[in-house]
Amino acid sequence: MTSPSSTSSTSSARTLPKFLTDYAPTRYRRRLTPFSRVPITGRIGEVWHLAAQRNPRNPVIVDRAPDVDPDGPRERSYRQWAALVDELAVKLVALGVRPWDRVAVVKENHLDVALLASAAARIGAVPALITNNHPHETITVMLGRLERPYLITDAVTVERMRLDKDTLAELTEATACLGEVPQDRPDLRVFAELGGGPVPAPALRAYHEPMVITHTSGTTGIPKLVLHSAESLYSLGLVEAERWPFFRLREDDTVAFCEPYSHQRVITGLLPLATVAPKLVMMSDPLSPRVRELLVEHRPTLVETLPNAFLAWEELARDPERPFRNVRVYVNSFDAIHTRTVRTFLAATDRKLPVWVQSWSQTEAGAVAIRPYVRGSVKRRGHRPPPTQVLGWPVPGFGKIRALDPATGRPLRRGEVGLIQFSAPGRCLAYVGEQERHDNKRDGRWWNLGDLALINRWGAVRLIDREIDRIPGGSALEIEDVLLDRLPETTEVIVLAVAGSKPQPVYSTQGDKPVSAGAWARVTADLPVMAEPIHIRWDEFPRTATWKVRRVMLRERLFEGSSAIGLGNWT
Repeated sequence: MTSPSSTSSTSSARTLPKFLTDYAPTRYRRRLTPFSRVPITGRIGEVWHLAAQRNPRNPVIVDRAPDVDPDGPRERSYRQWAALVDELAVKLVALGVRPWDRVAVVKENHLDVALLASAAARIGAVPALITNNHPHETITVMLGRLERPYLITDAVTVERMRLDKDTLAELTEATACLGEVPQDRPDLRVFAELGGGPVPAPALRAYHEPMVITHTSGTTGIPKLVLHSAESLYSLGLVEAERWPFFRLREDDTVAFCEPYSHQRVITGLLPLATVAPKLVMMSDPLSPRVRELLVEHRPTLVETLPNAFLAWEELARDPERPFRNVRVYVNSFDAIHTRTVRTFLAATDRKLPVWVQSWSQTEAGAVAIRPYVRGSVKRRGHRPPPTQVLGWPVPGFGKIRALDPATGRPLRRGEVGLIQFSAPGRCLAYVGEQERHDNKRDGRWWNLGDLALINRWGAVRLIDREIDRIPGGSALEIEDVLLDRLPETTEVIVLAVAGSKPQPVYSTQGDKPVSAGAWARVTADLPVMAEPIHIRWDEFPRTATWKVRRVMLRERLFEGSSAIGLGNWT
């Protein structure tokens, strides 16, 4: 464990939580090759200012005005966004935030979540970014683990999460509310009224020190709070900053981006974006009508969003206005993408050789495996195994993977299904408030991903399932992809593991019309035996902020008292 000397020498008079002084070391890597393009910084507190120096006039466009500046414009230059970060830093200081204080940002999704993170890090505080879709019981645990943070939130979140006066008094130092503050809540500071002082001088954390906290998706329970430093983020950012053939980030790109801005993916992504400073279109709601308007207007060349958001955009990809006609690169991170989705979007662009880049990633460890696809990669429909189940390879010379027997920990040969471990620079420092859980997943330089997969003879990873979601005699992910490809009317397919029962398919369709029994029998004839399918509406699938289906919650809703088959020891 690490206890940096600079931590104690630069801390304020307040006692620091143990997780800021006692954490696991990370490995720092300066560049992939001697000729590589590298991130301009690893510190999120200076990304906007450095981007403004690199390309001050390039625009960054948002789909609605920032909640931190509701009367401000939706299009600003990098220089203007950097000025807004300075204004936010002034407000945080006025709230009472000092170096090493935790600043929890829990609000409606918007780019300004990342701006608040930059402002907090710029004054030496440690931002903790949390989505606002958690139940009261979850958010109170997460705030408690931060040990009395300052909280930036909004009235919608306060009501949704039932953050009453007593709860906030117990868990936070102070709370500032964006927008209108309820009249019966004098305990909430009005964020807009904060300020009045000079712009504070930057007080950035040292590269090796804790810098930012994000969280995992929480598909299996309370999300884990993940701690990163500038060293770990910089190391993860090397992969994206690199000048890859065909799909490198270019200064003349127009990047359309729609993600939860509290997620680690966004924080890491700020580093290459600041390095290149292209034109950005930053959207906050995948289902907003503004998505179509912005895509048609700005004709992006690079599009990145969540795998399930791409799935929801398939109809948009067939729009007569062809909003994706100029796209040369699509990027999906987080999880495996569906074959049907890749095929649909590669057909939606007029480019001769568009590329789809699938990045299998984890909040704790960054990009584990990367695979590019072209149109020919996804020609076959309903094929087993689907091509997108083979997630690709670690970056050569940077990351390594291996498969272990879940019961014995014995390394497995290629082609055998086991628990996947990953070794690369940039692994996170800690799980805040759960360091034993973090230690349990570390094996020297190796990190247990909690996924069942095999490594094929070419060294690529074929993902089977999360260990906790495994089904007997098959792969839920494979079945889901195949059914989506064979049944074009489906909008979601999930196969649940239910102890003591057959695998349980649950699906939704366009127009909410169930698939006929005959059609279902035809498309599942060569698949493992499953229970009778359950048809629900798309919006009845419980989801995380990254649009992953909460399989545990869905199973408990449909089969009260049931349990999974996997052990869940490595989640």
